[in-house]
Amino acid sequence: MAIFHFHVNIISRGAGRSIVAAAAWQNSCRLYDERYGRFSNFANKRAVAWSALILPSGAPAQWEDRECFWNALAAAEIRKDAQLARQFDVALPDELDLPASIAVLRRFASEIFCVAGFAADLTLIEMGDTPRGKRHHGYLLIPTRPIVDGLFGQKPREWNSRGKLLDIRAAWARVLNDKFAALGYDVRVDHRSNEERGIKAAPVAHIGVARKRIAARARQTS
Repeated sequence: MAIFHFHVNIISRGAGRSIVAAAAWQNSCRLYDERYGRFSNFANKRAVAWSALILPSGAPAQWEDRECFWNALAAAEIRKDAQLARQFDVALPDELDLPASIAVLRRFASEIFCVAGFAADLTLIEMGDTPRGKRHHGYLLIPTRPIVDGLFGQKPREWNSRGKLLDIRAAWARVLNDKFAALGYDVRVDHRSNEERGIKAAPVAHIGVARKRIAARARQTS
């Protein structure tokens, strides 16, 4: 059964976050943070099945390097409380194998973010086994500034609205459902709440990725 999970988190200096560290954590890699003069090292902390940094047209060629790109973004932000990026945390349904998961993540990033001038740092993490292979969890790290004429432009305020977030959630559901249909699966996901869909069901708690890993390690230990 395909389950819809979509969560967004703001990476902000006001909360003590580093965008380079966030990118290193997401991609389980080691990146040098020029602002703080230190390495953020998360290499081999998780199993990364696939990752890619996708740039919109007109971006400088050197920004194809992940470390260079995120350091450039950090340098473009002056404020101590700057909102640096949005990190989208999405579940890839068990019906999708790795190539299908890559395809939906790429399409979603291209049609929603890159077309508007934003870069997209994409990652798929292996989370366990399913009858069709490995289960995957996806992340998209999207800077709050689009790229305009080879530079970071002004932050579009409409991307902070609830309406925009709902549109993005709906787009993710649409991309997943299109892939299900193309693969011949008779399953669909819905981005709306039970209340919006007229379903009278008690809400259930979502067990996050971190808690699932902790529970798995506890089972192995016992």
